[in-house]
Amino acid sequence: MFKKIEIRAILLGLILVNVSVIPVWGQNVVRATRQVKAACEPTAKVISGDIYHQPLTKLCSEDRVNAANGRKVKILCYARGIIIDIPTDVVGKHCLPLQTNEGRGCNVLEGRNCVIPKGPDEENKPSKITPYGVVINNVRPTLSWLRTNGATNYIVRVRGNGGINWQVKVKGETLPYPQEQPELKPGQAYSIDILAMRGDEVIDGSEALLLLVPTQRLQQIEQTINILKNLQQSPDSLAIDMDAVYEAQNLVNESIIVLNARVAAGSTNPTIYRLLGDRYLIAHFPEKANEAYLQAKKLAQQTNNSVELSKVETRLKITGGKNN
Repeated sequence: MFKKIEIRAILLGLILVNVSVIPVWGQNVVRATRQVKAACEPTAKVISGDIYHQPLTKLCSEDRVNAANGRKVKILCYARGIIIDIPTDVVGKHCLPLQTNEGRGCNVLEGRNCVIPKGPDEENKPSKITPYGVVINNVRPTLSWLRTNGATNYIVRVRGNGGINWQVKVKGETLPYPQEQPELKPGQAYSIDILAMRGDEVIDGSEALLLLVPTQRLQQIEQTINILKNLQQSPDSLAIDMDAVYEAQNLVNESIIVLNARVAAGSTNPTIYRLLGDRYLIAHFPEKANEAYLQAKKLAQQTNNSVELSKVETRLKITGGKNN
């Protein structure tokens, strides 16, 4: 059974700019510094090569990068989740959002229409929990699902390309990928069937789809992540950048792992919790999303972060949770 959900996130921003004069190579150069009252949504982050902007500086689409001697500036393009080299120019000309025909799939926070199975909200079905989402990069994922009342065991069946066709009986609601079975293949699709059993009787069942990231794309993702890890930035900033990379590739599970690691480490950054809520919402776990949003709101209020507070309040309207 399917239902259609159409949701649009509302992001508002106001940029105030101060101008200061700094010496560069014996000249006075005008440099714009953004004083954020309600900042624009950053489009990119400087990695290296800009003669005015320091590495890790966040840029908006109208900002201009300046490369030395005809070279190029290396930036992380958030919209695409990749690191690109661009010449001296306005960032927005090069760091463009993915086009509709490039197919990033369903994202309820960006106003795209989504056909969503009832999944984990449907009562008493052994619906898949992990890996979150559909697209994954793990060839031996751990599977988990919701408990079905009255079930004494479960049968898990995995089928797909590359000679994958096996099933196993499981007592609990978690199954590490069996070591004796061949691993999933990059770039291939697999069907996951989970049957809840009472003895030999089938109580209920569910099915899910998993898509493995192709090898070439996986290598690009890993290279990007390694570059980000070598930058001198805070753990929260690194997690936010990694989330952008994974989100651009629909790797919801990886985003949730990274963000939850910062939650477990005791992060007090409301952005971490707001992004975690976004990923849970995309994975169709509105209750988990709402919990993360409420924590983000609490932290935003404690730090007088009006930008994050506005974003979180918009999300709470989406989840229908208590906004207090």
